[in-house]
Amino acid sequence: GGAMRGCLEAPFELVKTRQQLGATWSQRSLFIGMRSACLRTAAVIGTFWLVFEASAGWRALLPPLLADFVGGGMCSVIAWALIYPLDTAKSRIQGRVEHNQAGAGVISELAALRRVYGVASWYRGIQAGLLRAFLANGSGMLAYGWVCQRMAVRAL
Repeated sequence: GGAMRGCLEAPFELVKTRQQLGATWSQRSLFIGMRSACLRTAAVIGTFWLVFEASAGWRALLPPLLADFVGGGMCSVIAWALIYPLDTAKSRIQGRVEHNQAGAGVISELAALRRVYGVASWYRGIQAGLLRAFLANGSGMLAYGWVCQRMAVRAL
């Protein structure tokens, strides 16, 4: 599921990244970074659900809607924190406008970043990313839980 979603998101991510950098894009460039986008999205979604299932015990101790919000938020923060270097590499690959470096992959991109700026460069912007992930995924799981509760009441 995550890899397919990454493939669907990749062209939109490229346009967003290029526009953020004030760079141009064309139809031919829409699939730059496809592998890195698929890898990133599959990793974050897989990690999210692994952590979400593993956290069922402590989430059960909370009231249902709070469990949904905190569970969705915290599990997404853990997932994004673990895979954030993949997101950094994806963004750099998609933001690159020099055609002579278009073939660089995730590993070579992360190695170049480490060599020039250190490992900390893999995590630039993580604070904003984690806050967004907590609020977006917590809210999403809260809405999902609320709808499930309403559907269960109607089924009675």
